[in-house]
Amino acid sequence: MQSNKLHSKKKIMLMSCLCITLLGAAACSSNQGGKQANGNTPAGTGGEKAGGKLLAEPITFKVMTVDSSPQIVKDAPVFKHIFDKTNVKIELEPVPSANYDQKAQTLIATNNLPDITRIPNGKPYFNEAAKNGMFLPISDYLDYAPNIKRLMKENKEIGKGEVNGKLYGFPLLGQWKLQLAQAPMIRMDLLKEQNLEVPKTFDDLYKVLKKLKEAYPDKIPFTNREGAANLLTSMGFGMGSGFKIYYDPNVEGGKYVYGPSRPEFKAPLEYLNKLYKEKLLDPDYAVNTVDNMKEKLSSGRALFYYDNNSFGDQFNASLKPVSPKAQFELLLPLKNDLGQTRNIMYKKDWLHHFTINAKIKNPQAAVKFLDWMYSDEGTLITNYGIEGEHFKLEGGKPVIMDSIMKQFANAKDPFRNMQNALGIGFQTFTLNVDEHPMAIMSSPDLVRWSEMITTKNGYVSEVAPPPFTDSEIDKLKTILSKVDTIVNQEIDKFVMGARPMSEFDSFAQKLKESGASEIEKIYNEANDRYKKSNP
Repeated sequence: MQSNKLHSKKKIMLMSCLCITLLGAAACSSNQGGKQANGNTPAGTGGEKAGGKLLAEPITFKVMTVDSSPQIVKDAPVFKHIFDKTNVKIELEPVPSANYDQKAQTLIATNNLPDITRIPNGKPYFNEAAKNGMFLPISDYLDYAPNIKRLMKENKEIGKGEVNGKLYGFPLLGQWKLQLAQAPMIRMDLLKEQNLEVPKTFDDLYKVLKKLKEAYPDKIPFTNREGAANLLTSMGFGMGSGFKIYYDPNVEGGKYVYGPSRPEFKAPLEYLNKLYKEKLLDPDYAVNTVDNMKEKLSSGRALFYYDNNSFGDQFNASLKPVSPKAQFELLLPLKNDLGQTRNIMYKKDWLHHFTINAKIKNPQAAVKFLDWMYSDEGTLITNYGIEGEHFKLEGGKPVIMDSIMKQFANAKDPFRNMQNALGIGFQTFTLNVDEHPMAIMSSPDLVRWSEMITTKNGYVSEVAPPPFTDSEIDKLKTILSKVDTIVNQEIDKFVMGARPMSEFDSFAQKLKESGASEIEKIYNEANDRYKKSNP
């Protein structure tokens, strides 16, 4: 049985390597030039050490990052290897994702940041802290950072993270990615068992969930994580709206809108209210964590979710031993009542900021080290591990060792467990993410799904927010706090029926009067300004 599993994994690996060759996107080609699959060029040799270690003297950096499930291994072997190559000792300070924003804001407020802090993209407190001199201005140290200097010229999205024309963090980029999305995923085996047609519209989906509830009354037809906010971000867009401030390509040729203040937002609210009232939506939807959601879906207690489609690969692996026919399957984007067929897909770069504390004793060393992570050597090590132990090079391309494949083959989530145990990839501490290992460690389903997530099928890439002026930041801080608070306080009341849908218009009007229209104006003026200066 084990040898069959390993043989299957090797087949996947060979298929992935073929895919790499066809795409011309190998993670570590030897400075061949040309574009990667995501538009970034290979990391190059600029700024790399001429011999010996990157830094002449040993140095320790404390790094605060997001800890997700499975947990980060703080003394993973790759961190020792990075020290051997660079003279940098990494002391990871992982913080659970649910508490991360609060922790980061507390450290900023008390001026007690670690050396390096990961700040998720789009957080207002990043702009505020940068403006107040909490973070090192990377733009002033580009002589020590040739890799990011080059990437900034090639990738205009990086500039959206600037504050007052300066870069205050090294962005988290995707050198090569499996295309993923927050998308509808359903137990296709149960649809076949009940002779139900695959949903093509949101109305179809409602009818299918209702039939599944009738057929399996002890199951939860639809579950989720992180409350209405997560549901209305993904599902809301599919239904023709979006949650809070977002970019809508179908409004006046493309502009930022504050979703809950607009009439289109009523449809997804009514839909979720109907699902909740008829017990088709998880009664615990408002308090489910990611772990709650995963447990329900991987155990067979829940049958549908609208979120990261890669989770489905984990759920299928967990379900197979007890239910061999069980299969979560990606649905194509569902048609909404406006006649649109659309769904958000993750953008090619995460653009989270890895910031350096402005009070750091050796800023040049910190800049050189983070810039090294974009280099060929840094990208290879932080995504694949130690050559000869975790991977080998075949024809100049990295291939995961059979021993590593075997070690994690039976884990609930082989890819993420491997990442955290070795200390590699997006899950831990990487700036230039290569997801070929995900393709290799996952089932063929995940690769197949990624090929379905295309603009041709109605998928729309997320859009990063534009850079703002000091004045705009100050206004947004005040207005967003006021308007978002109203939404946060009222949204679940509509979903649960505590507030009737007949009051939606007055709710939307209150958002406009509280500043939703001003938020839209600031975002769109900033976006127009950025597009003009970056044609």
